[in-house]
Amino acid sequence: MRVLKSYGTQGGVIVSIASIPEDFEITEPVFIDFDELPVPFFIQEFKAHGSKKAYLKLEDIDSLEDAEELVGREIYFSLDEDEGYAGFEGLEVFDAATSKAVGTVTEYVDIPSNPCLEVQLPDTDETILVPCHDDLIDRVDEKKGRIYMRIPEGLL
Repeated sequence: MRVLKSYGTQGGVIVSIASIPEDFEITEPVFIDFDELPVPFFIQEFKAHGSKKAYLKLEDIDSLEDAEELVGREIYFSLDEDEGYAGFEGLEVFDAATSKAVGTVTEYVDIPSNPCLEVQLPDTDETILVPCHDDLIDRVDEKKGRIYMRIPEGLL
């Protein structure tokens, strides 16, 4: 599914659809890539527009400007096991504010409405859960195997 154009002034978009998964429910999020990271969006409204297009209204997309940012982007109904934040496993986490190493991602934990990264702290058997949200990810350096995150205060 791809966003073709914005629709109206309230953040709606027109999307192309080849097919909709049979087990798809409007209560499940769809994913849109931003900076090569899948960001979940919940659907407020979904209406077929002919056989190959649909009107889509997503939560938190409330203006023409917001909708325009989505034009041309792919929308996914689900993430494959090897896609998305699960791909962060093995990366070393650094605090973006201090540039200090925090630990290594051992697992992506898909907690509904609060996905997290399980991070093994260095030189210990201790792990912590770090919220994994696009707003907290500063940058990913795949060449060096690092992810720079804005770690919430008090977590470490």
